[in-house]
Amino acid sequence: MEITLNLKTISTIVAVIAVIIGIIEGLNVFSLSGLVSDFVFYGSLAIIIAILGLLGVYISKMDIRIAAIQYIIIGLGLFITIGYYGVIGCVIFVVAGVLAIVEYMQTKEEVTTDKKLFLIPVLTIIIIVLFLLVSVGLGILDSMAASDSVSFNDLSASISNEYGTTSGDLTGTLNVDKDFDYLEVKVSFYNSNNLTLYESYAYNGNNVHPGKYSIDAFYFGNEIPTKAVIEVYNEINSDPIYTQNVNIN
Repeated sequence: MEITLNLKTISTIVAVIAVIIGIIEGLNVFSLSGLVSDFVFYGSLAIIIAILGLLGVYISKMDIRIAAIQYIIIGLGLFITIGYYGVIGCVIFVVAGVLAIVEYMQTKEEVTTDKKLFLIPVLTIIIIVLFLLVSVGLGILDSMAASDSVSFNDLSASISNEYGTTSGDLTGTLNVDKDFDYLEVKVSFYNSNNLTLYESYAYNGNNVHPGKYSIDAFYFGNEIPTKAVIEVYNEINSDPIYTQNVNIN
């Protein structure tokens, strides 16, 4: 028995594969995150978006054009949500959409368009945008809360020049008022011309709980710095949540 597959059927199969890949990519974000809240949120959103791709499979039985729109929206949504973690799912969804469009253009399949079906891709866009806006809002609030939850006291710099070499330390106490998955304290030393002389890491730790922590930033260079800038990070390769300047006399 010979089985003939048209582009509509192939598009549907590709879309189902894309749904599975999208779910796997969302779960992969979980596995790479160490359960960091941002990754958990975006991983969950990616899984939800991928599952919404099944609506395109359902629509394809009634209007392949709207199904194509749904596939492409889902593909772009995956990429916007988890970036390169979702590239494969994004590409496969877009391919499914292109195949659906080509099938329609080749066959000019007559469909009685139910305008209500357009609500599905429209609502999909609204859902994705709302989740992303919530993410941005929560991120801003979390950043503000994080900034207010760290401070320093007893900061002291002891830097001297002996035998033509300048070295020393900036020490102090880091006060933490909330739980952090990760904290890192970086200290940059500057001269009077605001040129960076040396950078040092004074503290880093995982699963940091409220309390007091000693910091110690080592300095080594050819001249005594006039200023140090302390930056606190709660994520690697992110913007600092707290900054403080320290004048060195």
